[in-house]
Amino acid sequence: MSPRSRIEQLRQEIRRADQLYYGEGQPELSDSEYDALFRELRDLEAEHPDLITPDSPTQRVGAPLSSGRDAVQGDHLAPMLSIESLTSADEVREFDSRARKHLDLPDGTALRYAVEPKFDGVSASLLYEDGALTRALSRGDGARGDDITASIRTIRDVPLHLEGPGPFPTRIEVRGEVLLGRTAFARLQQQLETTMETPFRNPRNLVAGSLKLLDPKIVARRRLEFICWGLGHVEGLSATTHTEQQARLAEFGFRIPEPRQEVDDVDGVLAFHRDVEATRDDAEYEMDGIVAKVNELDLQRRLGRRSRAPRWVLAFKFAPRRATTEVLAITAQVGRTGAITPVADLAPTELAGVTVRRATLHNWGLLRERDVREGDSVEIERAGDVIPEVVHVHTERRGKGSRQFEPPEECPACGSALETEGAFLYCLNLECPAQIKGRIVHMASRRALDIGRLGPKYVDQLLEAGLIAHPEDVFTLRERREEIQALDRWGERSYLRLAEELEKAMQPELARFLYALGIRHVGETTARDLAESFETLDALRTATIEQLQEVDGVGEEVANSIHNFFSIQGNLRFLEAARDAGLSIRSPKSAEGPLAGRVFCFTGGLASLSRDDAQRLVEERGAKTSKSITKKVTDVVLGENAGSKAEKAKKLELRTLDEAAFLALIGRAT
Repeated sequence: MSPRSRIEQLRQEIRRADQLYYGEGQPELSDSEYDALFRELRDLEAEHPDLITPDSPTQRVGAPLSSGRDAVQGDHLAPMLSIESLTSADEVREFDSRARKHLDLPDGTALRYAVEPKFDGVSASLLYEDGALTRALSRGDGARGDDITASIRTIRDVPLHLEGPGPFPTRIEVRGEVLLGRTAFARLQQQLETTMETPFRNPRNLVAGSLKLLDPKIVARRRLEFICWGLGHVEGLSATTHTEQQARLAEFGFRIPEPRQEVDDVDGVLAFHRDVEATRDDAEYEMDGIVAKVNELDLQRRLGRRSRAPRWVLAFKFAPRRATTEVLAITAQVGRTGAITPVADLAPTELAGVTVRRATLHNWGLLRERDVREGDSVEIERAGDVIPEVVHVHTERRGKGSRQFEPPEECPACGSALETEGAFLYCLNLECPAQIKGRIVHMASRRALDIGRLGPKYVDQLLEAGLIAHPEDVFTLRERREEIQALDRWGERSYLRLAEELEKAMQPELARFLYALGIRHVGETTARDLAESFETLDALRTATIEQLQEVDGVGEEVANSIHNFFSIQGNLRFLEAARDAGLSIRSPKSAEGPLAGRVFCFTGGLASLSRDDAQRLVEERGAKTSKSITKKVTDVVLGENAGSKAEKAKKLELRTLDEAAFLALIGRAT
């Protein structure tokens, strides 16, 4: 295949992956697979710079800006106006009545509305000229906005060139919301906490802060998203309704709001508001209301606008989720990873349909910044189905003699010395009682030691029964047969299943075991890289910080975390106890079995077993697995909807197996 053809193929695969990830929420590729495709494209373009095009995925991230972005602004071609915010059904009906009166509609004639959620993100306006993205601005003051083009180009679901056959509008301002989903926000919060970056209080703050960063590469790592809710200036696009405009934008490659509807009248607006508010806590994105727009574009033009807001669109806000209460106490809470965070114990307060008794204070830096103290009167806010946070302190009501809360100097659960990273404190002791349940559940998880019977509820049960008190006790559970079978919801079959899973878990590969340890900063990829580099646990345990940093992807912070983990006596006692119980860790290069020396890559779905189970089965037989097609791969297992990896395997002339052939290879009946 020529470089030009391969480059175009890679671009198409990456764009498809972006659409599946952001547009449909059903990613086909793992992060490592995606990264492998991206690296190959980047390398090919470096070898053939004449083939680079502005809309290539590699061109999303430009060079860091050399100065503050505030000085770089641009004019909106059409003003980005505010939306009239309403808080009651009566106000919505009044809005509808005014609009019908302004249009001089006959009595009984209803206005049709297009309704959609009002996402709580950061608004942006994207200018496309002849189909190509040329500029992106923040809302600013409505007339001028900050130039955020470099950051917007990093967002994978923003098309760098409009999709479809065309013809494309000559000039079009696409307006929408830059967002971050709750799942991605939670994951990023954890990453920021472990890299000493200041975490943000909610997704909107993180998005706003990200768009102000001078380095687009950092923005790209945060995986922001963009959902289009309308248009500004338009040249060369014909449509008669807002709904038609949204349909055209979807054809151009944009994501549009979900759920959305066309409703026949103002009653439909109110019903939509009720339905969306009832499900707001289950939504992936923060939303604070709904937006209703008169659907007919001609009627929008006739309604026009006032000085700051159009007369044809309204925002019907959801009920506020704030309340005022008293801080009874501030405590230090120990999480699974050893992170120690301040939590406010509150006087019980009704908020958004639940009784709130606790609120997060996030970290010690934020506690000092907000100066929350015991006895304070505070406002709390519940954003989504999560623990509330303190958002305001009524210092004017504070009594004399109140004092700032000082962070602990030792772990409140086990008394161990604490490690400080910026605004965060950590207990590194594996034997810390506050961390035991979380560490056991993590250690038993599917991608770690894969002990399915040790889920959270069963671990709680075993802890309460005194059958486990430390993580290493998991490895001796097979000796407690009668006691386990006597427990509620257990029996002989349940015990035998646990015993079988424990037997397999006693001989884990080094990479899986390292991940199971729950070392801060060490995820699956880092664990695999460490295992490949050091080959044995003893070699890794005695490695210097300098030796650790020689591993690809291991920087100073990660190296210090690994080194500190193996300096804690409680952690060393855990490793010794696990070995005494019969744990035998397999080196990556000491694998034996009928498939030793082979590397398997799986693509598509298998009907008879999960991807994780399939990978585990070949690893148990001495093989290795890869998430992407590389030169090291020897076998590619093709499931249903195998995707682009099947084509790549064919081009590289790799051995491929369908599901029946794979099952026969590992000795399983079809």
